[in-house]
Amino acid sequence: MTGVKEVGANPTASAPPMSASEAAAAGRAARKSVELEAGQVMVAQAARQAAEAKENLERERAEQENEYEREDQNEKRDTSELSKQSKWFGIDGKILENGDIKWVLEMEQELLEALLKWMPSGNGDVAKQLDELSRLYLALLEAILTHTMGEEQAAQIARLDEILAQKLTLLMDTDLKDLMDLLKETGQTETLQNVKSSIYKQTTGTSISARAADQFYAKGKPSGAGDLRYFMPESKGSGVTERAGSRGISTAAAFSSSGSEEGSIYKLTEGRNVRLNQAFDASRKSGEMQMSQRNQALSGSRGGSSASASIAGGRSAFTGNDLARANRFAAHINGSGNLLNHSGISAKNDEVVGYLAAITSIKGEMFAASSGRQNAMNVPMKNALNQMVDYYLSRKGVYKVYDYTTNVYDRTHSSQRALEEGLEYAYRLFQEKKESTEAQKQAAYLEQAGFFQNVLKNQSMQADLLRGMRLLEDNWRAFLKSIGENEKKGIALKMQKYSPWGILLEPGEHRSLFRGKSSKLLLTESIVVAALIVVYLCYRMIVG
Repeated sequence: MTGVKEVGANPTASAPPMSASEAAAAGRAARKSVELEAGQVMVAQAARQAAEAKENLERERAEQENEYEREDQNEKRDTSELSKQSKWFGIDGKILENGDIKWVLEMEQELLEALLKWMPSGNGDVAKQLDELSRLYLALLEAILTHTMGEEQAAQIARLDEILAQKLTLLMDTDLKDLMDLLKETGQTETLQNVKSSIYKQTTGTSISARAADQFYAKGKPSGAGDLRYFMPESKGSGVTERAGSRGISTAAAFSSSGSEEGSIYKLTEGRNVRLNQAFDASRKSGEMQMSQRNQALSGSRGGSSASASIAGGRSAFTGNDLARANRFAAHINGSGNLLNHSGISAKNDEVVGYLAAITSIKGEMFAASSGRQNAMNVPMKNALNQMVDYYLSRKGVYKVYDYTTNVYDRTHSSQRALEEGLEYAYRLFQEKKESTEAQKQAAYLEQAGFFQNVLKNQSMQADLLRGMRLLEDNWRAFLKSIGENEKKGIALKMQKYSPWGILLEPGEHRSLFRGKSSKLLLTESIVVAALIVVYLCYRMIVG
């Protein structure tokens, strides 16, 4: 058995040996197989990464589109609470692709146009007009304080103040013209400044000094043709819409691409939406506080009287109603109410001048009484009237009648008694002077001179007196109307024993009037006087 060969004991031993070339080829094949397997693994990994990236991109795109859709829906649903950004910059697409957005007055197109077109009504309702101006001004100021700061804010406020100064100047030139003229003519400079400061406060809610008021109103004076656009609402020069686009704003004026941060509150987000620069929150909160203080001040001044309101320097403020009332009274005094310069009274004797000066002073007292004793306009108006009469009171005869008549009013508080007794006193003194040889040297006491008319032209002394009394009664009714009192509370002048008919009843006291006259002439004059009496009585019955 030893000679039998064992199968499988050493298989390699029976294979023929490989050559060197065969071994090299086998090695190369093995390496390629390994490299192929590695490449397949890398391709598979790259495919998986690409699929994941594509999935992520599609998910992000879907989320962004959903976000855009939600924002668009929110903007389009914005109706009664339309955001200012949507109003200014649109809801379907933004006006600006690059650059910062700066706010200007033109962005509040409706309010700005209303302010530019505002004109005084001329109806005398000063309070209502100031309220309307205040509403427009404060709305625009609030927008400025909310959406600007720094130099940009100062520039927009300066523009707004210039427009307001022009509008308030117009108001004073129309609805307060008579008052301003009276105060100027009588040298009431401080009161003039108070009036300007008062209407400024009632419009803006803040107080300014007299000097600051002068500087403010200086802005309202047109310095050239360019400024007249604010005075002429229909002028093309005021065309906010002419400069603006479909949304009422001037792109060139509103936007800046310089990249400057000064005054730039609005910026574009990646989603092309306009957003507020959060760095300006502090400025906005400060503006809100300022507006609250202004509104609170305006609420207090409108609800109270001039006695409870004040302006800079502790001066009392004049309300719109105070000013309107004073202006109506000033219009009376500037016109026919100025008896010292009335075309229907040409006599210059001391007695009639003193009597008319007293009536003027009593008008001032009655204006104060009807306005309320605490009304801030009382003292300025009385001072203005005193300036008018003081010029005449240096004459002794004038002051004598003035003092008598005003004392009657101070004692009785009755305008009827004061004017009636004052007229009797003045006429008696006038008659005594006409009988005085020394007084007759003056033209005012010559025989042809009347009490109310400097020269009697084809009329008697009695006719002149009757005509003058009728003029005073009419003038007094006009005065009552100017201060809002019932015209039926007027005066009815009668002179008792110094009246025309009193002269006939008591000729002994006026014998000089009849000296040298024939009985026929006397009878004729008596008939004339009787006829005048009838006419006068009929007139009184008709006018009440």
